Amino acid sequence: MSGPTRETQLAHLERPKAPETTFAVVSDAHVTADAEGTWKVFHRTESRLEAVVADVNRRDVDGLVFAGDLTKDGTPAEFDRVAEILSDLDAPYVAVPGNHDVSKTFDDHETPPLSSFVEAYCPDELPYRTRLGGLDVVCLNSAADADGTLREGHAGRISEAQLDWLVDAADPETPTVAVFHHPTTHVGRLFDRFPETDHFQLRNADAVVEALDAADVELALSGHIHWPTAARVGGSASRASGGSAASDGVTQVTTPAACSFPQGYLLVRVTPDGTAVSMVPLGGDDDRTEAYRYAVADGARDGAVAESTDEGYFDSFPLLDERALEPATSD
Repeated sequence: MSGPTRETQLAHLERPKAPETTFAVVSDAHVTADAEGTWKVFHRTESRLEAVVADVNRRDVDGLVFAGDLTKDGTPAEFDRVAEILSDLDAPYVAVPGNHDVSKTFDDHETPPLSSFVEAYCPDELPYRTRLGGLDVVCLNSAADADGTLREGHAGRISEAQLDWLVDAADPETPTVAVFHHPTTHVGRLFDRFPETDHFQLRNADAVVEALDAADVELALSGHIHWPTAARVGGSASRASGGSAASDGVTQVTTPAACSFPQGYLLVRVTPDGTAVSMVPLGGDDDRTEAYRYAVADGARDGAVAESTDEGYFDSFPLLDERALEPATSD
């Protein structure tokens, strides 16, 4: 195993450019007090989210955004535990729901309604726009749909109504970042070790990318796949790595899961010269080794997690390098 042991540069981006702004992005914490094992290392989920809170509290951040799946299965007890842990967070935070935070037809429990999630984690009804430092952050719901079709599984879609709202709500004078749970890019097409599972990508990914581009959104941040990626999508710029910044299209970044290997979150540092996205590991060497061993034992993502790690995936960072940046130092 050769996983990350310190803050690692995931992407150097030409955009967004804004007055200095730093925020954290956390996804797939899957908090539970009632499960153990699997490659999601359920028995460590509480301590991993506690580690996020402790680490973010020692940094000078403008805020924290959760990209979904705060809970294992959306039970009231799990949401209560998340709230208890987050009560120690000093920074302001907002969230979007993930597929595990909303009601499913196969649940054997009563998941709180989406309105309860909105009341707890959103400054306004979904979708919404909020301000972090010099940025606008637009938050969209890819996990729940009014017609109930997303209740049958773990797929994601962003409704046409939300996409229409996005184009109208975005301020062309302000650098804008979007956050939603399911990504526009399919990890299996970026890195062929990963399976072509249909729910790894938004069902209407092309329409979402078109709307993001039309709204001049410069960066989209997602979770769901439990693996860090960075890719340019849309416009004439579709590419997985390297090259110079394009004049159109959107950069899609997925954050690692807080619960499973490599157990981390993202720090996004925006400056007037561009943006650096860093991956911050959670826990020490023993924690990463444990998570890696669970990934091996469970064949996580058809073995892609362990195989990609063994083949030096994390040595290939940054995955996107649009501008030369000095390596960031940990605070």
